[in-house]
Amino acid sequence: MLRAIFASTELDLAFQRKGYIIIRELLNEEEIQQLLLTYENFKQEASGPFHTTHFSTNKHYKKVAHEVISKTVFSKASTYLNDYRPLFGNFMIKNPDPNVSLDIHSDWSYVDEDRFQSLAIWIPLVDTNENNGTFGLVEQSHKVTNKIRGPLIIESSRNKNEYWAKKYGTLLNMKAGDAVLYHHGLLHFSPPNKTNHTRPAINLTVVPKEADCIHYCIPEGASEIEMYAVNGTNFYLNYTNFQRPETNSKINTLPTSIIQQIDDQLKCFKIKRWIRNIHLAVGKIYV
Repeated sequence: MLRAIFASTELDLAFQRKGYIIIRELLNEEEIQQLLLTYENFKQEASGPFHTTHFSTNKHYKKVAHEVISKTVFSKASTYLNDYRPLFGNFMIKNPDPNVSLDIHSDWSYVDEDRFQSLAIWIPLVDTNENNGTFGLVEQSHKVTNKIRGPLIIESSRNKNEYWAKKYGTLLNMKAGDAVLYHHGLLHFSPPNKTNHTRPAINLTVVPKEADCIHYCIPEGASEIEMYAVNGTNFYLNYTNFQRPETNSKINTLPTSIIQQIDDQLKCFKIKRWIRNIHLAVGKIYV
């Protein structure tokens, strides 16, 4: 059985069942303004409808963003967590564009998920709703996604992304400073920003203190999944997305056939989730 993520048993059980929890007002107004100031200092980096620091090639920007986000957010979040450490922090910027949504997806794997659980902390720096690109998720979907995830590793046909989000998704209306902590395997998405204002948010990846970090990817031009042991924060601040990692730490090569396509599981996901919730209600299972 995997060790507890949260100091609170109640939070831990809720997270294991749903794949996420929400902590209201994790950041105060002063902390929000500090993060917004950092974003403003690098605003020229955030071009296009959607921008994340992680995909930038500006290493100075990535380093500063990580340091400020990690220091500001983790000092608050760590009081809820059970011996975790920050891995890297990103700005997640959604500029106005009524035609561009962020498709349903799960995040990369950062640890061996047979032994550990990593999670993301997503916090909007302005109030969010369905009109400006708030956070959407598919509750309990971390139960059906693969444990091996990374650049160019495809686990669904992607033909029904919009359908899955509409059928099973929930949009979270959040205030600036509220936080959603979610399992990296949880399916999530974001609708278009239909307003005239940018929607800035941050995302901090955290991992258990004792867990080694790993990275799965199919580098451009490769036909198999490559698995690397990586040195934590420095790797992610220097990594060029979709490329073969510049390290000699490859520890395995895996066939793409090990990735289970989740389309069929999602077809009957609502029924599975309903049955699971009935069992929870009568006390038969707890996660």
